Amino acid sequence: MKRERGISRIRKILRRKNGNSTPTTVALVLGLLLLLCAIAEFFRLMIIVQGVRDGVQQAVIAVMTTNYDEAYNGLREGYSGGYIRSGNQWVENLDYSDVYHRLDELLGTRRQGSYHVKAQTQETGGYEYRLSGLFVEIINAPLTPGNASQNMEADVRVTIEVPFSFGWGFVPPFQMEIRTRAAYMPKF
Repeated sequence: MKRERGISRIRKILRRKNGNSTPTTVALVLGLLLLLCAIAEFFRLMIIVQGVRDGVQQAVIAVMTTNYDEAYNGLREGYSGGYIRSGNQWVENLDYSDVYHRLDELLGTRRQGSYHVKAQTQETGGYEYRLSGLFVEIINAPLTPGNASQNMEADVRVTIEVPFSFGWGFVPPFQMEIRTRAAYMPKF
């Protein structure tokens, strides 16, 4: 009998409607806030990576532009690559320039050890992102007259590291390799 009364009392408590939705509402609001924070962080990371990719692309285009004078000699002879005539043969002639220096100018980064760092404000310290592992490979066009199927190209890879804005240091920074390619194409 006492047990039945206890069970019926528990059922009555569970069937009451006043205040039952409060924990669900709080959990829903906190879940939505967390989702909004994650979406905002995703867009922040995408904007930073897109800006750095654009900067890397501009830097590599500048490197390919500096190779114009190396490619011009070959263009006169019908070749589109960076070659120079040395004696009775053509020798590859490429200029790699300083891509990191151009990136520092474009993105406002500074060298700190093995990284090139975009610092945050002095009040917060830390960094917005940092770059490392730059690799530039210039692929010369083949030495064949009138071959426009392959141009002189530069392939660039750099690793970006962006710390998360939340996580309080417990979450490791976001890292990815950015790749871009530029080509020198003669207009004629």
